[in-house]
Formats: sequence, C-alpha cells, structure tokens
Amino acid sequence: MSIYQPISPERPDVLRAKHFYGIWFGAALGFAFSLFAWGVDAYSLGHMNSLHPWLKFVGGAIPCILIGALAGWISARVGKPTIAVVIWAVAALSFAWLTVMLPLQIVPRLLGLIEPQIQGLLHYEYYPGFSSRIGVAFVWVGIFVAIAGLLQLPLSDSAVFSTSFLGKLSPMLVGLFLMAISGTIIDGLNNELLRSPIDSLNSTIQFAVDHRGQQVDLVESRSMHQGALRVVQDSITPERKLIVSGYDEYLSEVNVLVKFKNDWVECEVFYNQPLNCEKVMPTP
Repeated sequence: MSIYQPISPERPDVLRAKHFYGIWFGAALGFAFSLFAWGVDAYSLGHMNSLHPWLKFVGGAIPCILIGALAGWISARVGKPTIAVVIWAVAALSFAWLTVMLPLQIVPRLLGLIEPQIQGLLHYEYYPGFSSRIGVAFVWVGIFVAIAGLLQLPLSDSAVFSTSFLGKLSPMLVGLFLMAISGTIIDGLNNELLRSPIDSLNSTIQFAVDHRGQQVDLVESRSMHQGALRVVQDSITPERKLIVSGYDEYLSEVNVLVKFKNDWVECEVFYNQPLNCEKVMPTP
C-alpha cells in the first residue's frame, strides 16, 4: 500500500515553476498598469486626431513589463512577502517616475526622432514642481503595487500547484484588478490634463470645418472659440493631427501643435479654452 507524499515546496522543479510564475505575474502587472495608465489615453487620443497616439503607451508598456517581470522574479527567488513588498515598492517608484517623465519629457524626444521637422517646435520643460507630481504618483501607485507584491507569493503557491489553466490564471486576476485601479488614477493625474486641451482644440477645428462658408450665430461661434482660428483660416483642412508642444508648470496653459495638409499651426489653450493660433511653418 502506497502512502501519499505531499509535494515539497522546496523541490527544484517546484522552485523553478514559482520563479517562472513570478516572471509572468510581474510582467502581467506591468502590462495591466500600462494599459490603464496610457492605453486608455492612447485610445481616446486616437479619436481626437492626435499625432502618434499610441507612442506613449508603447513607450511605457515596454519598461513597465520588464520592470514588473524583474520584480516578480526577484520576489519569487527571495520567497519572503515582507522583502517582496520592498522590491515591489522600488518597482512602484519606477512606474511613478514614468507616469510623469514619459508624457512630459520622454515622448517629445521620441517624437523628435519620428517627426524630425518639429524638433524645434516642441518646448517641453522640466519644472521643479514635477517632483511633487512624481511623489503623488508614487503614493497612489505604491499603495496598489505594495498590496499586489504582498499577495504575489501566497497567490503563486496556489497557482503553481493548480492543474488547470483557470486555476493558474485566477490568482493573477487580483493583481490585474489592483493595477487597473492604479493605472486609472494615474491617467487622471497627468494624461487628462494634456488630453483635454487636444480634445477641446480638435472640437473647435471640427466646428470650423463643418461650418465653413456658412453664417454662424455669434454666440455659438464664441462658445466654440472660433476667434482663436481667425488668423489661420486658410490653413485649416479636415485632415489634421494634433500634439502637445508645450505647457506651464501647472499644465493649465498648454500649447498644441496642429499638422494640417499644408501648414503646421500652434495654438495656445488655457484651461481647455483655445485662445489663439498662429502658423509656424509649412508641412513638408
């Protein structure tokens, strides 16, 4: 008669499975965070005639996936929840740094490589107040990432010993849910402040396109900020692409660069209200 022997959690094959699961757990968390921190923003910008709307998401997803995979692997190797929390706190700090630096510093450099003709038109400065933005982002990201890091080891134990695909996937869903909340909060911290001016200006331009050659009520014209387009009327075309070209320290005054068929136009938007536009150079 054989006696059942429980599987030792210290067996080499079990440890390898935990390490491998830790990599996938961390990578999935990094991707989920990126999806809600920048993917939703990219999807929205894609419907606003934005220039290269997915650049921010791609630029954030790759490092977040790699950082998450590394944090998950190290946590699994260490095997202690308290240390795993510290490891994931470092990952959270990296995520928080990216949430501020990616849209305000990294993306313009990537744009300069993709669109060399606008390198001199992008005025992205780093203000001292951005450090506090990183701190606020770290608090929000850190809370949810720390919880996910604390849960990684107990969740991975049940997943590794599960014989079904659903059993291996289910523990990961808890972490993905936490990252979805964190990413959504981060989207409102920076992305929304840069997305809204594009949305507002795009609506103003669309109104001008839709009513070109028509008599428009003065009140309605003012409400749609048509005065901002007065000096660039001959440049406006239905085909256009918009991108933020500059901002103030509080992201309340944002400059938006518009690529029309024949001209590049820059517009000043103050608290989502287009103020004025001017032609800056012809498109090549």
